Amino acid sequence: MNKIDFALIKSQAADAASLMPSIAGKKILMGFWHNWAAGPGDGYQQGQFANLSLLDVPKEYNVVAVAFMKGNGIPTFKPYNLSDAEFRRQVGVLNSQGRAVLISLGGADAHIELHKGNEQPLANEIIRLVETYGFDGLDIDLEQSAIDFADNKTVLPAALKLVKDHYAGQGKHFIISMAPEFPYLTSNGKYVAYLQALEGYYDFVAPQYYNQGGDGLWVQEANGGQGAWIAQNNDAMKEDFLFYLTDSLASGTRGYTPIAADKLVIGLPSNVDAAATGYVVDPTALSNAFKRLQGAGHAIKGLMTWSVNWDAGISRQGVHYNWEFRDRYAPLIHGDGSEPERPGAPGNLQVLESARNSVRLSWSLSSGVRPVEFYTLYRDGRAVGQTPAQVFEDQGLSADTQYSYFVTATDTQGRESLPSRSVSTRTAGGVVDPSFPEWRTSQHYLKEDGVTYEGSRYLCLQEHTSNPAWTPSAAFTLWSKVLLKSHG
Repeated sequence: MNKIDFALIKSQAADAASLMPSIAGKKILMGFWHNWAAGPGDGYQQGQFANLSLLDVPKEYNVVAVAFMKGNGIPTFKPYNLSDAEFRRQVGVLNSQGRAVLISLGGADAHIELHKGNEQPLANEIIRLVETYGFDGLDIDLEQSAIDFADNKTVLPAALKLVKDHYAGQGKHFIISMAPEFPYLTSNGKYVAYLQALEGYYDFVAPQYYNQGGDGLWVQEANGGQGAWIAQNNDAMKEDFLFYLTDSLASGTRGYTPIAADKLVIGLPSNVDAAATGYVVDPTALSNAFKRLQGAGHAIKGLMTWSVNWDAGISRQGVHYNWEFRDRYAPLIHGDGSEPERPGAPGNLQVLESARNSVRLSWSLSSGVRPVEFYTLYRDGRAVGQTPAQVFEDQGLSADTQYSYFVTATDTQGRESLPSRSVSTRTAGGVVDPSFPEWRTSQHYLKEDGVTYEGSRYLCLQEHTSNPAWTPSAAFTLWSKVLLKSHG
C-alpha cells in the first residue's frame, strides 16, 4: 500500500490536547466513558449510570476510552452534548495531568463494515478526529459479527499502522489498544488476526472478563489435579478464574493465544448494573489473583472497567455506587510500597472570584503521613504558583478567556500528590450589557435569565445550576442564542 498523504488534514495549534501523554512503563487504570445521556433503568439490574463530563472522571483513571466511534460507511464521532472546542479543552485538561484519552471504535450495537480501499479514508478520519478532539489513540472494541465482517480484519489494522506511523514522524506516540471478549482470544479466536496484524504496533489488550456467563476454561491443575471447568460466572471460584485465564493469556497456554504480560489488562464491570455477569463480589479475589500472577512472573499492565459512568451510577433502589471500583482497585494499580506514601490530593477546589485579569481559588486541606509544605496551582496544565495557604490568586490573565485549574500538595519530603479535580472559569470581558452578564460556572440561573458567552448573547430555557460541561454554546436544551437585529 502506498503511504498516505495527510497534508490536507489541518493540525491544531499546539495546546494541552496535542500532548499525547506516554503510558510506556506505566500501570494503567482504564475506564470507558459514555458519549450519550443516561436513561431510566439502563443497567442490567435497572440502575442508572451517571452523566459525567470528562473533567468529572477521577484522576486515578489514567486512561479514558470514549465510547464510541461508529456509523455506516467510514465510522466517525461527535460529542453528544458539547461543542468540538469544549470537548477538546476537556481532553487537554486530562492530557495536562498525564492522562490519555482514546476513542473507542465499535461497541456491542455497532455495525462496522470496512472494505478494501477504505484504508486511506479511515486513516484520514481517525487523524481528523485526533486533530479535532485531541484523542491520544484508538481502542478496538468490535464485538460479535463486526469483528470479522467484510474486510474489517485487514482494513482496520492497515489504517491504524498508517496513523501510528504518521504521529511517530512527529515524535508522538499514538496508542493502539483492544478490548475483546475473552473467548475471542483462543488460539483460533476471531481477534487473533488483529493481534497478528498489529504486532509491534499495539500497546495493550484489555480482554472483557464479563458478560460471558458459563464460558471459561479447563484447568487441569484444579480439583486436586483432576481438572475443572472454571466458568466466568462462578463466583465461588472467581480468584481461580481471574488467575488462570490471565496466566493462560500471558503464557499462551490452555488453548489461548499469547499476549505479553506487560501488554495485558484485565477488564471487569464496575458493578452488577454494568454487565450481566462478571462482577467481582469479593475484592480480595482480585488482589489475591494479582499476587499469584506476580508470583508466576506475570506483572500485568493494569485493569479496565466498563465504565466510569457506572462507577458513579445508582442502583435501582437509588443507592449510589459511589466510585466503588475506583476505591477498591486504584491502590492495587497505583500503589507503590517501595516509595514513601504521597500526600492525598487536595479536595473541594473552587473558584472564589473571576475578575477581568485574575482568578481567585481555594481548596481544602490535604492529608498524609507527613506535613504538607506547599500547594502548587496549575493553569491549563502548567504550574503558575506555589503557596503554603489554601487560597491563591492567579493574576496577569487575559480578559474574556477560559482557564482550567487543578492543584497538588507537596510534603516535607518533596512527594507531590496526584492532582485534584479540575475546575474551569472564564475571566470577565469588556463592556457588557447588564441584562446579559458574562456566563459563569456554579451559578444558579432562572428561566429567561440572559448571559453573554464567547461574544454571543443567550437566554436561559430551563432553571439550572451551571457547570463546565453546560456552556451556552453547547447545552442547547438550557440556552437559546439571541439573534441580534442587523441595521442597514
